[in-house]
Amino acid sequence: MLEITSGVVASICNADDKHELRRAINASAGLLGFDSFNLGCEKRAQREFMTNPTLTNWSYDDLVAYERDGWSERDPLLEYAATGTGPLYWQRPTWKVRHDDYLEYIEHAGIFSGITIPMGGQSGMVGALTFLSFADREHDKDAVHAATIIGMVAKERARSLGLFSGDAPAVNGMLQSLSSLQREVLKWIANGKSNSEIAIIVGQSKRSVDYHVIEILKKLAVSSRAQAAAFYASL
Repeated sequence: MLEITSGVVASICNADDKHELRRAINASAGLLGFDSFNLGCEKRAQREFMTNPTLTNWSYDDLVAYERDGWSERDPLLEYAATGTGPLYWQRPTWKVRHDDYLEYIEHAGIFSGITIPMGGQSGMVGALTFLSFADREHDKDAVHAATIIGMVAKERARSLGLFSGDAPAVNGMLQSLSSLQREVLKWIANGKSNSEIAIIVGQSKRSVDYHVIEILKKLAVSSRAQAAAFYASL
């Protein structure tokens, strides 16, 4: 799963336009065992996730039918996307207790399971990445963690490509604080390379690269390589 996630993050970071980014996210859904995705970034209201998604592989007719049938006002996943504090992995039985109508809807639509990753924004804006599966299949236990990383990086790449109007993070000063070598190391982090691999590429010892990775995380005020990759995706 780590290798899959690294490859997906690299393809997202290297996407040059919305079509390439859509293909990268769509490919990531398939690699995690899902069939569809919906990415909503910096939305003013939860219903905009489906009425005006940032990127999706749902067809226009599917989106129209979803709104026509009133699901934007009563979909528990949209409510969770807007109010949830962590990722949610669900299967059909999840909705049996309090959401019989939604269970009936997803059964009719042929949906078996999904992951929703809430991604709150600035000034009360809301966002989320959702993957859905149209087959009764088992998912890797690390799929939720992988989807969380993919969502974070995809959002920042969508921001950098101008796909939503949220204010871009103040990255210029942070980027300038990195040395040229550290900027090079950051690029290879975003491309899924390990410290050992980066050491060979940039002609440094692994110990030196280990040090620079620590410094990069510190200067970017992030706590993980995934967050550093998301920073790179926002450039």
